[in-house]
Amino acid sequence: MTLFLYSYYWWFDIPLHFVGGFCLASLTLWSFYPLILIGKRVPRRTTVLFMAVAGSFVFGVAWEIFEYFSGITFNTIGSYPLDTVKDLIVDMLGGYLAHVLVAIKNKRLTM
Repeated sequence: MTLFLYSYYWWFDIPLHFVGGFCLASLTLWSFYPLILIGKRVPRRTTVLFMAVAGSFVFGVAWEIFEYFSGITFNTIGSYPLDTVKDLIVDMLGGYLAHVLVAIKNKRLTM
């Protein structure tokens, strides 16, 4: 069953990229957590920020490449390159939110 939500709602892409960026940044931070424990040192906030935003960016680029080669870019309103940049920015904003929540939860992070 296909809902064609991208066809009905032009803005549907934006929250999905935000949530995707958040989830993938969270996955990135979670996957690096054992390495942090092995090192027995508290990571810097900038390190966590970089890992979260870079993780969401890398997965976002991979998704955009998948979209391009699978031919599902026809629903883009306006310019495709501009839409890609917007999608990557929204992905990274989701990654930034993951960083903020980790920083709030783990007050041991150093500046």
